[in-house]
Amino acid sequence: MIFKVDLYGTALVLAEFGQCIATGGAGVVISAQAGHRLGPLSVEQSQLLATAPADELLDLDLLRTEQMSDPMLAYQLAKRGSSLRVAAESIRWARRGARLNAISPGIVGTALGQKELSGSHSESYRRMIAQSAAGRVGTPDEVAGVAALLLGPEGAFISGSDFLMDGGVTATYWYGGLKL
Repeated sequence: MIFKVDLYGTALVLAEFGQCIATGGAGVVISAQAGHRLGPLSVEQSQLLATAPADELLDLDLLRTEQMSDPMLAYQLAKRGSSLRVAAESIRWARRGARLNAISPGIVGTALGQKELSGSHSESYRRMIAQSAAGRVGTPDEVAGVAALLLGPEGAFISGSDFLMDGGVTATYWYGGLKL
């Protein structure tokens, strides 16, 4: 289900909007910091996630559910794939004179964020947040501010990018010795 919603769903929406986006238009996909916590993929795996036709995406060997014992790994892979698809689709959108980017927020002060902070990884998340540069969760307004930049005229030179905005939590995860 994670792959169907977070990867396939994104691929379908991008493909459909990519056929009708107006000149001067812009789009933003909300991804997640989880995609930045996944270890490296091969060039071939990245290419397939980015460019496989949407109707073939869920058949990729990389996404075989019998290989996914951990829902977190599936979520990380789906979010990495969504960000890769944004980069690839931005090329097609550019042919129509439009831009496309992704935002990968960390834990944000929403109902979903509160659920993450009380879930199975809550202790690790809280430790990473406490030791990150920001030392706190994000706010919906902060995510909206980045979206406004990317969608507005000030972001006219930005396309095909994925903006990690997590207060430094991912940096703490990779380089601060706090891997889950």
